[in-house]
Amino acid sequence: MRKHKHKKKSPSLLHSRRAIALPVTFLLLFVSLVLLISATYYFSIIRISAKTQELKVSGAEQEMLSLERVAKFVTWSPGSYEIYEFGDFGGKFKVTPAAKRLMLNLTDNSSFSDVFFNSSVGKISYELSPSETPENVFLKGDNRVIVNQSSSTMTQIYISQGFQNYEITLSYRPIAGSTVTGESSGKPVNSLRVYIVSLNSSKTITRFGAFRLKISCLNVTSSWRSYSFSHSLKSLLIKADLDGTIGVVSLPISSNVQGAIVDLETITCSVKIEDVGW
Repeated sequence: MRKHKHKKKSPSLLHSRRAIALPVTFLLLFVSLVLLISATYYFSIIRISAKTQELKVSGAEQEMLSLERVAKFVTWSPGSYEIYEFGDFGGKFKVTPAAKRLMLNLTDNSSFSDVFFNSSVGKISYELSPSETPENVFLKGDNRVIVNQSSSTMTQIYISQGFQNYEITLSYRPIAGSTVTGESSGKPVNSLRVYIVSLNSSKTITRFGAFRLKISCLNVTSSWRSYSFSHSLKSLLIKADLDGTIGVVSLPISSNVQGAIVDLETITCSVKIEDVGW
């Protein structure tokens, strides 16, 4: 039988293969490390960006709350004004005097009805950037469009979906109350008062970045109506229609068999917002 001889691999060939394998290993390790670093960097940027957006939303919320507190100083004080510096939170600031159509109706929910107010009361809003999607929430006030004088604030500051992006909106709703003031012609006299804060006299404003605002109280006006009822009643309703959202408050009425007299006073505070640059 013929014996087969096996050739031994030369030391130089083994050495060359080891020399090739080592750089390839290092190359694979390097590529893996680059991919790991890139992925870590990418997710870090996403987290930082998300955190930055959260801080912007939080900053804009606090700025709108601060603006409302400054406006509170001038409300109901004719001739007074404040200058407020509004910061830059990456969004768009808007004052819309013709927004928020408010209609108020005094009714017994049966045979009597009288619309005593029908006008726009305006709003202030801050439109957030498209990437910012906070939840709908009230920062101040609630979703009622009219409230009882003893129960809540007139201010509404809330976050909602706007025409394009989410917006933080500052506006005011009416507040109503009733008292018994005496007697006339044998009938109890009831005094109803409705308070309204209107931004309708403001300038239309659209601003980006930081700027200054002048907030002033132009005047406080009062309109008065009187109603004589020949039958007894326990309450009257004030129905509010604010841009299609309906709300109702019930006001107690003192009466007797002869009826009641109801005096209704509507008190409106006109607040003006102006852009005074920087």
